[in-house]
Amino acid sequence: MRASFFFQSWLASLLLLLFLVAGANYLVDPYGLFNTPRVTGINEMKPVAGTRVRVVKPYQVLQAQPRALIVGNSRPEMGLDPSHPCWSSKPVYNLAVPGAGVYMQARFAQHALVATQPNLILWGVDFVDFLVGPEEDGDPFMLPLLDEAFEQRLLTSPQQRTSRVYQWRFLKDHLSSLLSMDALTGSVRTVWGQGNMNSSNRTGLGFNPAREYLDIIQSEGQGVLFQQKRKQIVATLTRKKWGIYHAGTRWSREFEALKNAIIRGREQGVRVVIFINPYHAEYLQSIRLTGKWILFENWKREIVRIASEQGIGSVWDFSGFDRYSSESLPVEGKHATAMKWFWEPAHYRKGLGDLMLGRMLEEGCPGGGEVADYGFAVSPMNIDLHLEQGRLAAAEYESVHVEVVSRLKKLVEEQRWSNP
Repeated sequence: MRASFFFQSWLASLLLLLFLVAGANYLVDPYGLFNTPRVTGINEMKPVAGTRVRVVKPYQVLQAQPRALIVGNSRPEMGLDPSHPCWSSKPVYNLAVPGAGVYMQARFAQHALVATQPNLILWGVDFVDFLVGPEEDGDPFMLPLLDEAFEQRLLTSPQQRTSRVYQWRFLKDHLSSLLSMDALTGSVRTVWGQGNMNSSNRTGLGFNPAREYLDIIQSEGQGVLFQQKRKQIVATLTRKKWGIYHAGTRWSREFEALKNAIIRGREQGVRVVIFINPYHAEYLQSIRLTGKWILFENWKREIVRIASEQGIGSVWDFSGFDRYSSESLPVEGKHATAMKWFWEPAHYRKGLGDLMLGRMLEEGCPGGGEVADYGFAVSPMNIDLHLEQGRLAAAEYESVHVEVVSRLKKLVEEQRWSNP
């Protein structure tokens, strides 16, 4: 009798503990999975949400039921605000995923189109995402079938077959976010981190404000961010003999994934807008100095060709040398000063993203008329002229910013010695 009473007490205590843990995790919602109301001082900021982006966004986009989608990698995720007044179709969900290749971006978009009804997709494409190493093979007859966890969280296969594991994965992810120690630790960190408005965060619409950069800038200066990123960029560009097609073909998985996603979107009556992300001039110079500029131009030609063949009139190109990309770093020592348009060479700030939205979205959008010279709508008819203008702008930048170019040349040479 005593043993039975002890077991019942133990079981009741365990169930009570699990209930309390699940309740706390649901209310705090550290990853934003449950869309629990955000309360200032308790769970408004989501400092650990960035660790579960690939888990949460496939579910969150279905909850949002957006009328417009932002697709891409970390650049549009932290640059394009779904709450901006330019959007006439709302809600807007930022489905961009940090570190995602083009195939993953396309699969996330495909997943969203199955169960939501957007009328617009803004897709930011990135040069490095399309680079193909000489050892990589490709099959031009089908999209790759990757055995990765993220595929289990998508409603369909690449061939539009209903997923057999989605419901199981949905249940597992939601239970884990309620009952795991990781989730409980995340809840504690979430509540504890509410005092820092510059902590990492993701909004309920998938946007990354990237304010955690501000703490680094204020304590160490923005030059640290630039130094770290420029080394990473140069190392990436010099690591292999990159191409944009698989060996012996004029085809790649990345271009195929982009093309198929555009086709599926247009079949559902969705307007697809393709844009090339902005880069700081140091990034663009790194492409030039590593000998990848012709490859960069050919990549743009291929993007424009695919878009044109699929009925998209033009591609917005924001990746030029202009007054925004040529923004200078703050004077060393003024650590509280942040650049207006860029966090570092590869990632642009919301302010620049707002100007981009002003150009790409409906006429009369706030700010659109003020930046009529920003970006370029590229089509097969004008791409040669556009690329020629880009070369002239690059040469002008090099003649003015001699010290910056010299520093980058030295870095490129160092990387070539380390990557023979």
